[in-house]
Amino acid sequence: MSFGAFAVDLEEDMGDLMDLSLEELLNVTVVSASKKEENPFEAPLSVSVVTREEMNKAGATSWGEALRLLPGLVVREQSSGNYDIHVRGFDNVPPNSQLPFLANTLTLVMIDNRIVYNYFAGGTFWETLPVSLLEVDRIEVVRGPASPLYGPNAVAGVIHIITRKAEKDGFAFNANLEGGEDNTQLASLWAQYKAPTWSWLATANRTVRDRAESVYYSLVQGVIVDDALDLVVFDTGEPAPENPQRFPDQDLAQDNTAANIAFDFEPNEDWQFGVRLGFEDSEVQKAYFENGVTPLNTAVSETAYLDFTAKGKGFSAQVSYMDGDQEALGVNGWKWDFNTVDVVLEYDHEFNDRFTLRPGLSYRKATYDGVFIKGERDITTVAGSLRADYRPTDKWRLIGALRADQYDTPDTTELSAQVAISYTARENVHWRFSYGRSSRAPFMLDIFQDTAFSTPGGLLFELLGNENLDPLVTNSFEVGFRYKPNSSSQFEAEVFQATNENYSDVQLLFAGPDGEFFRTTGQFANLPVEPTLTGLTLSYSRSVGAKSYIRTYLTFTDTEIDDHILPPTETPGGGPGDGPPPDGPPPGPPPVVLVDLDEGATPEYYGGLIYDYTYKKWSFNLNLYAFDGHPLSNVIDSDQIESKVIANTKLMYRFAKSGEVYLNVRNLNDDDGNEFLFTDEIGRKILAGINLHF
Repeated sequence: MSFGAFAVDLEEDMGDLMDLSLEELLNVTVVSASKKEENPFEAPLSVSVVTREEMNKAGATSWGEALRLLPGLVVREQSSGNYDIHVRGFDNVPPNSQLPFLANTLTLVMIDNRIVYNYFAGGTFWETLPVSLLEVDRIEVVRGPASPLYGPNAVAGVIHIITRKAEKDGFAFNANLEGGEDNTQLASLWAQYKAPTWSWLATANRTVRDRAESVYYSLVQGVIVDDALDLVVFDTGEPAPENPQRFPDQDLAQDNTAANIAFDFEPNEDWQFGVRLGFEDSEVQKAYFENGVTPLNTAVSETAYLDFTAKGKGFSAQVSYMDGDQEALGVNGWKWDFNTVDVVLEYDHEFNDRFTLRPGLSYRKATYDGVFIKGERDITTVAGSLRADYRPTDKWRLIGALRADQYDTPDTTELSAQVAISYTARENVHWRFSYGRSSRAPFMLDIFQDTAFSTPGGLLFELLGNENLDPLVTNSFEVGFRYKPNSSSQFEAEVFQATNENYSDVQLLFAGPDGEFFRTTGQFANLPVEPTLTGLTLSYSRSVGAKSYIRTYLTFTDTEIDDHILPPTETPGGGPGDGPPPDGPPPGPPPVVLVDLDEGATPEYYGGLIYDYTYKKWSFNLNLYAFDGHPLSNVIDSDQIESKVIANTKLMYRFAKSGEVYLNVRNLNDDDGNEFLFTDEIGRKILAGINLHF
């Protein structure tokens, strides 16, 4: 094929970004629900997908904005471009904990099946993902436990980012440049070359964003402070000496750079091999690291990865390696080097067209080296799994999966299980029932931490890990229904209930005078708390004429938290300067008081709406995201987050087959209420950009 002919094909393909119908979007296949390609209407689990086309037309500029286009996700912005993201809920459990425990540690995030979950304190550092939205083909979200499929940490669900592949012969190039208010600068480049049996991809991206306002909330004083250098510590009321290190650039929200290279080789129709490597360098201000003066803190990261895949004749293998350096600036001891190794081997054995068995083996090792764990420590997990997929008739589908994960620390074996029954009553009516049990892997902070630090006021804090913690587990039930009246409309409902147990947090061991200090010693321990999340998610999509469609989705939740340990109202053993009783040792920890809470930090309702319209060379998109008011708390303070509605719009014009220009307005209605614990108030932001492809 000549380059000119290829360029015409590519321009037509890129032009389809503005012309995709709802019918085509409803039939985009997914792989994350069962590790095989299928129509989402027939998937045995709750799964949704958002494509690159939809993200582009909606004006998404970040992972958080892209995921707000899907049902069942709680998404809160902390500072410009930095988000806290939860699948369904279980936010801020247990309440009154340290900031890392407000983050979502129950969702497994992957890029092309490569796990990007961090083992410092669990969860995902979204700013460290090396790919941009331009490089994404689609994002699939599985709601509900999925550890039997993907291993530990898929407790509440899975977010699977699937990147673009080289699909057309020859060379292709795509670039997106966007900028606007608050020094927003977004640049992404994508290039490919494809030959008959091999192909390569190269990508690069850069993101710079400033905060909407460079102010901070003082956890000690309970007021807004204009200069981070004036944030005070609680024992002396004086500015913290670490403030200059914690906040080197008070205006900065994000400064991220990344690049990736991919090689794919298909020697014949039976086998496929791939190699991907890349790096990222990021600096952000986000609410994750407890510094005692304000929720925000600067975090820096430099990481690189290598990923190898092989697939053919039912066999699949993936070996990935990642290493890097990360630090929470100015937070005592929270600087570490790390590397992780993941190996997954699976085999699909098809007995016939109705029955398939998939056995699998996996190995995972995370090694961290830092002051907070007194040197180098590692966590190793070896697992075996078996999944059966049986279709006794054309209408019924039965799925069962079992996985055993053997952890070296703590020395225990955790079983994860999944049962799903799917029934296609008619071609356009689908019912499903599922039960899932999944576990969360231990991480460095809660099992290996060994730190001590003192304050100018004479306080000494000791924090200890616990190598005998029981891993967190969930048990979840779900019933789902899908109805497709015609090819261009679909309704879906899912009712779910999940209960978690074996949370862990620091529990007080000692508090009292110890020489020249007043010492407080705490150690991680399993908690009696058991939260239960019950909910209903509704979603509806339909065409409105030939060139427009509407999508809407809404989740209702109810959270009950049983046996929460009530925080003490006074410091045990007195305060600085108070000596021990004259005739005995310092008083011990306060008595444990358990309470039941009928409200959690998950909004009682949240959801969104998307309206998209295309007319000739013009494209218009309006999308909304809303959530109900709810409380958030950490160990120092609590915040009542107000109800919020965020409207976004993008107007795009195709000036040629090879390019579009656009106006992108985020938070059109200028609702600037803070969305996370005392973090930034972010209002309207006007951006403009150009997208080129040839």
